[in-house]
Amino acid sequence: MSEGPVIAIRFGLFAVEGLQLGVPLFGLYALRPSERSLLPFRACLILLGLGAVALNILGFTLWIASMSGTSIDTIDPDLARTILLTAPVGWAFALRLAVTLLALALVLLVSTNNTNALTGIAALSSIALASLAWNGHGVATEGALAWPHLIADIVHLLAAGVWLGAIACLFYMVARPKPSLADLTVAERCLRNFGVLGSLVVALLIVTGLINGFAILGGQPLGPGIGSTYIVLMVVKLALFGLMLALAALHRFQLVPAVERATDHSNKAMTIRRIRSSMVVELAAAFLILGLVAWLGTLEPGW
Repeated sequence: MSEGPVIAIRFGLFAVEGLQLGVPLFGLYALRPSERSLLPFRACLILLGLGAVALNILGFTLWIASMSGTSIDTIDPDLARTILLTAPVGWAFALRLAVTLLALALVLLVSTNNTNALTGIAALSSIALASLAWNGHGVATEGALAWPHLIADIVHLLAAGVWLGAIACLFYMVARPKPSLADLTVAERCLRNFGVLGSLVVALLIVTGLINGFAILGGQPLGPGIGSTYIVLMVVKLALFGLMLALAALHRFQLVPAVERATDHSNKAMTIRRIRSSMVVELAAAFLILGLVAWLGTLEPGW
């Protein structure tokens, strides 16, 4: 079976599960209860939940088909049952599907402007996102680095989800057509406040990324070749991450202070439009990174 569909499903899972964590968290730490109506939390989380359920089921099916070398319609039910009951990847899938369904039920039954509801959705989504560590290189390491690598992989996933959700929510806020002065004021405060949390998230991504890189590549006597697909993709991923860091610094130290200094609605709106343009690039880079991560997870580090 071609790796293309597997990579596409992995990309979809990283994106959807990451947003399922980052979006409700943004509502908790960035917005006051009276401001949560500025974002369509309910509609967004319903779509993300339905997408996550579909992608998880399709992804598990494709993974079994790829592993057994068969097509989806000829999968051995006994093999699927055995993996589901005895293999860590099967347990992770069952847990991820269960908590995703619970989060979706919570979205449907409780107002998403409610702090307790958002907290529950975020907690369930963090479990779902963390379980994706069992779908990649995080569980392949043996010896003394096994647990540090797995923990670092989980923290890396969670930090990436927080960052992705924040970028998506902030972009929605600055992309609103004809925002009022009150909307711009809220967006300005959220952009300013995320600078502190964003710095912590970036630090976690860098530290856990270094641990993951050492665990994957450090144990190889010669390491993968400089021109290998794995190394090329890693270099591109790091370049895109560097671009995101540069854009985040531009927001924090230049554009957001410019919004704060603006004295009237038109000047604030003009500066917000500049932030919106740079956030388009930042969001595109984030999704490209997710695509590269999905691809890297299907490769042996030496290839």
